[in-house]
Order: sequence, then structure tokens, then C-alpha cells
Amino acid sequence: MKKFWRILKKVLTILSVMGCVALFVVVLTSAIEKQNSLVCENVQVHIDYDSGLAFLTEQEIKDKLNYLSGGSLPGKVLSQVDFHTLEQETEKNPFVQNAEVYVNQRQQVVVDIIQKRPILRVINNNGVSYYIGENNERIPLHSTFTPRVAVAHGYIESQQNAKRDSTVQAALYHLIQFVRNDEFLNALVDQVYVYENAEVDIIPVSGMHTIRFGRSDEQVEEKFKRLKIFYNEGLKKVGWDKYKTINLKFERQVVCEKKDTTNTL
Repeated sequence: MKKFWRILKKVLTILSVMGCVALFVVVLTSAIEKQNSLVCENVQVHIDYDSGLAFLTEQEIKDKLNYLSGGSLPGKVLSQVDFHTLEQETEKNPFVQNAEVYVNQRQQVVVDIIQKRPILRVINNNGVSYYIGENNERIPLHSTFTPRVAVAHGYIESQQNAKRDSTVQAALYHLIQFVRNDEFLNALVDQVYVYENAEVDIIPVSGMHTIRFGRSDEQVEEKFKRLKIFYNEGLKKVGWDKYKTINLKFERQVVCEKKDTTNTL
């Protein structure tokens, strides 16, 4: 009799386990079917306008996503949306640094976009104009939005000497990055002119004089240190409109050309 009850107990245990498994499969199948039937309720586009940039509009991003999805995203079954492709294609936009596309709990497709950040505008002697971004990438001009950044003119990206062009642009990039990280210099520098020998002039916002900087990949920190000292100890005494040029090319010197004579400090 005891053997019978032991056998019955094992059978009931097995049946109970099988019942739980069957119930789990039913619930899981139902959940999957429900998940696969969910549709997109709306599209939310978040662009980092707080950065001060306005290269992109929410509507153009929505239009692009609808086009890539083969029609309107709202009403489309979410399981049929290729989110990876939407991200990849959105990031091909020349003004997009990063894009993330996902679904929130309200069944909305959400797009978070970070725009590329220009740090310098280039207008070279060939009439070619573009921006250099904070990751040293080229960014095209925009038809309606112009960010406020310093401008570089002259012999830049002439395509006549690829090695020289890449060296000049790299030096410009590092020069402007240094300027941007200094509050005083960032407010001071308005334009940069690049000569054929790769030396540069810096034109301050005031425009009252020109700074002969020399090569922009040599002793950058030391040159700007000399310039700051001269501004604080020299120009404050004689006035900002006293000199035509301020030359930093000579080691441990600031050579100034007056508007009528030449003077060394």
C-alpha cells in the first residue's frame, strides 16, 4: 500500500510540473503574440537644441524615418520596424553626431539626436567653405543656420599638396581647440589667416591689430602666455589701438609694430 502511494505521489508531481510548463508556454506564447501585435502610437524626436545648434528640425527627422520605414511609422507594427537600420541611416546625415532610436513604454518610437559641433569655419582661397567639427571632421555649410564660430581664411585644403593640407588643418584644429578651452582667448579670437608657408595671423574681435602667430603647431601655449602678459602689462598702459601688429614668432619676445613705427618689448 505504501508503494502505491509513493508511485501516485510521483505521478501527481510529474503531472503538476507538466501543467506548470504548459501554463508557462501558453502565457509566454500569448505575451509574444501581444508584443508582436503592438503598433507605433507616435514618433518623438529629441534634438539637442540646448547646445545652441539648429542644423536639424524634428520634422525632417520624422520624414526621414517614415521614408525609411516604407510609410508612416505611427500605426506600423513595432516588430516590423528595423531600429538598427533607422539609427544607421539617421547617422549618415552630415549634421548628426549620434542617433539612438528605441521604443518607450507608451509604444512611441523615440529618436535622440546629438548634432555635430563646429568649432571653426574655413573659407579658403579657392572659394571652398566648410566647418571643422570638434572631432576634426569636415561639416558642410547649412542652407539656413550659421553657427557663430571663428573663421579661417587663406591657403587651406588647396588639394595641391595633400600632406601639407592635412598638416595645416590638423594644426588649425589643435590651435582652435586650445583657444576654445581658454575663456579669454575664446572671446578674443575672431579670424585666422593661413599663409602659403603655413604660418598664421590671428585677428582679434576688436580688429584693432593683427597677431603674427607664426606656425600654429609650434609653442602654442607659450605664445599665448606671452600674448596674455603683453595684453595685461602692455596694452593696458598704452591702449589697444596703439599697434598695427603684435608679433609672437620670436622666442621669448613680443615684437610690436606701431601704426607709424616699429618697437620691440
